[in-house]
Amino acid sequence: AGFKRMLTGQSVFISDYTYDGSAGPCGYVALGTDFPSKIVRIPLQEYGGKIICQQGALLCASHTVDINIEFTKKFSAGFFGGEGFVLQGLSGTGDALVKAGGALIRKDLREGERLKISSGCLVAFQDGVEFDVEQVSGFKNVIFGGEGLFLTTLTGPGAVWLQGQPPQRMISEIARRVPSGGGIGLAVPIPGMGGGTGDGGGEGGGESTGSAST
Repeated sequence: AGFKRMLTGQSVFISDYTYDGSAGPCGYVALGTDFPSKIVRIPLQEYGGKIICQQGALLCASHTVDINIEFTKKFSAGFFGGEGFVLQGLSGTGDALVKAGGALIRKDLREGERLKISSGCLVAFQDGVEFDVEQVSGFKNVIFGGEGLFLTTLTGPGAVWLQGQPPQRMISEIARRVPSGGGIGLAVPIPGMGGGTGDGGGEGGGESTGSAST
């Protein structure tokens, strides 16, 4: 089980919390993410008892939820779809909490309805939704469209969850704006190099963190 979780982007070990009832009718667990994210609660029984999500998307789940490996059915989808060949399958009853970056959108696809999305924006989809990729047509679209050569396609029926800001995309944008010499360039005062005893530069800004609770 630990090896399966590692393949899907989770830790080899998983924490199990059981409330003993000593503090009243309810116990609480506070949850946070490793990246500024939204947390969405998905009651599996309302979606046919199974969803499939991207690697590392799962935050926590009820003890009645099984976590398994799901492989992309087509080589092209795994190689070009931005989600990898190994996905997370969550099945059973109870709640699953998954994380998404930026704006979160849930869309219910009708039978045969097809949705094209930017690679990496997929968070999860209901079992039964077909996951594939298609090549972007048109030379100008490839060069100037900003989406690369491939788009992810989802074909219904079923529900899909999408994220507006994939973490890897944000990391890439931040890295692209960091000066090539490295570092941020904070001023460091050196005693004797200016004759003053005042502050010799601004303090570094604090970190920004994001979390959500349920």
